[in-house]
Amino acid sequence: MEQKAIRKPVKNFFIKKDLQIRLIKKIVLAVLVSTVVCMAILLLTFLVKYKSTVFYRVTFDLGASIGNRENIVALIFPSLLIASIINLCIGICIGFYASRKYAVPIFKLEQWVHLLRNGKLTAQLRFREREEMRELSNSCNQLSEELQIKFEQIEKSIEELKKDPSDTKPLDKIQEMLNNMEFKSEAIEVHTSYLHADQLPKEEE
Repeated sequence: MEQKAIRKPVKNFFIKKDLQIRLIKKIVLAVLVSTVVCMAILLLTFLVKYKSTVFYRVTFDLGASIGNRENIVALIFPSLLIASIINLCIGICIGFYASRKYAVPIFKLEQWVHLLRNGKLTAQLRFREREEMRELSNSCNQLSEELQIKFEQIEKSIEELKKDPSDTKPLDKIQEMLNNMEFKSEAIEVHTSYLHADQLPKEEE
């Protein structure tokens, strides 16, 4: 009976630690930079508009004196500091969440390739993110199924050849399958110009 895998997302959170830490750092850095830029723009806007970082205290009492002038930096800095801390916490949370969502599919894909390399052609790739990763998982599973079919055909042809060595049909079948594969051609590098299916290298008929 097949054992069901037990998920331990907390214990196995850093499934690809180096990759996840780099991603978390980038997200947190982006949040910090955006926060600092927003603070600088706010202060610069006030400075350009009023030619100063100080302003007179505002009061709704028409009979009262204006009072001492207040420094804009001293007034808004606490609020900006609190907002920055909140943004940093949000950035860290998003970083942890996104790093996990990013690392798990890569890890599964690596394990799937490892199984294929070890001859486990029945390996199937499954993702919890069905909608986002459906095309990738379908393509990978289709590849494993096609490899399985081809090797089954080769195995069947070998069995036929063992029964009757004089029969050349099994050898012709094997040779036909081998002719449809490229072993000695130049390596094809996959790059971003393949944005559409019709731009991919066409299969020979």
